Amino acid sequence: MKNLKSTLLLFTLLALTSCQTSSYRNVASDHHISNNVHQLVSWETGANAVSKRSNEIIRVEHYEIPLRLLQRDFDDSLDPQIKSSLMFKKNNETYVRWLINPEDSKWHLEVKAFLEKHNVDSTPKKFFDGYLTASRSMILVNPENGANFSLKVSTNLTGGNWTDKKQTWKDAQQVRNINKWVHEILPKMKSETLVVMEEPLAMGIKEIDHGMIMRSLNNLPEDKFFYLPAFSALHDEEGARIAKLNGATEHGIANFWDKHLNQPLANAMAEYFSMTGMWYDSPHAQNFLVELDRDMKPTGRIVLRDLGDAYILDDFVKNTKWAWITSHWEDGKVQTGKINTGIGLLKGNTPPKWMSGLEYKEFGWNFYRTFEKRFSELSGIPQTELTKTDSKEIIFDYSKKVYPTTSEAWKKFTRFAACMNGEAQALSGEKCLELYEKRHVKIDCMKAATAIINAR
Repeated sequence: MKNLKSTLLLFTLLALTSCQTSSYRNVASDHHISNNVHQLVSWETGANAVSKRSNEIIRVEHYEIPLRLLQRDFDDSLDPQIKSSLMFKKNNETYVRWLINPEDSKWHLEVKAFLEKHNVDSTPKKFFDGYLTASRSMILVNPENGANFSLKVSTNLTGGNWTDKKQTWKDAQQVRNINKWVHEILPKMKSETLVVMEEPLAMGIKEIDHGMIMRSLNNLPEDKFFYLPAFSALHDEEGARIAKLNGATEHGIANFWDKHLNQPLANAMAEYFSMTGMWYDSPHAQNFLVELDRDMKPTGRIVLRDLGDAYILDDFVKNTKWAWITSHWEDGKVQTGKINTGIGLLKGNTPPKWMSGLEYKEFGWNFYRTFEKRFSELSGIPQTELTKTDSKEIIFDYSKKVYPTTSEAWKKFTRFAACMNGEAQALSGEKCLELYEKRHVKIDCMKAATAIINAR
């Protein structure tokens, strides 16, 4: 019996040792991110030519702040598991877990001082397991329900070229405004290429202008798709590996990503711009991801994220019910009579060995050629009018075009902007033209009724 007890004790110790994969990490629970979310983390931190970072799990800290001291803006449809991850009850009061970026040594101290001013405990607490990304965002896991999501706060240190980045409440509000708009219109419009990573929640400390933004991971936690960051597709090793996995030759890697990243991105931007009149101010690889299936084959769809950093065409937006959004937009980013556009997949990054300067220039040319063809189909603006606009290319930087929007064709398109939001008529009361109406998602009443019956 004594030997049996000793054996059981030994096996128990061995089991405990094997479960502790890293002595320093102090993991909160058995809940982990899904395989495909972890793959995103590995790409963000490892297949990134700007900087390599750890993809290991971290027990991150947060402050507990009474909800009454915060500004908040979130969708009614927010996943209850995510909502309960950030908000909880303590002493019969609702509190919010405000993330402390583990690399930050500056901005969270302002939050700490704010709490102390209001006689709130400023001791950092631990709850989430987290993972770094290529930027200031972190991917978090709720240790109690397993919810996976992304959260962004201020930090004075990131892995990229843009180090000291304060996340303001004003910017968070702008992000939420565009996300509410996109969340409303996307289900109403057909989009073959466009996917959006929505940001359905923001919290703010108005007194010190600090914000915290939550970003959805879509269906990544269910392992249905992989999301490959564009900078990883253009990574010297990983971009080549995935291209060859899909049949590309050593000399055909750049062509593969032109076909499966660059041109689909042009189509996605045509769809997005035609629905919102918005274009990224910093259209570099950090903002775009390639959707891959379970076999890592590109699906043809491109994922957009971080929608708030953008120019907005007032000519278009003023003809939608979201016209008010421009009064809350960043100074200098609301444009009339023109729209600044650009694409720079290697802006701020290191070119892979398999891409020449000429091939990168061709990326820019092919992007605009594809965009203008697709946007013409969606808007009715003649392709010839779009192509006559001069472009400017900078090697391994941005290709740019500024489109004048004062022609009769542009005026006609912007007048019917509400139709590109899924509305049945223009803001003026005119019925939508067939060109725009055919983009609307038609509801099959019989299927809808059958679904309701089956649900009961």
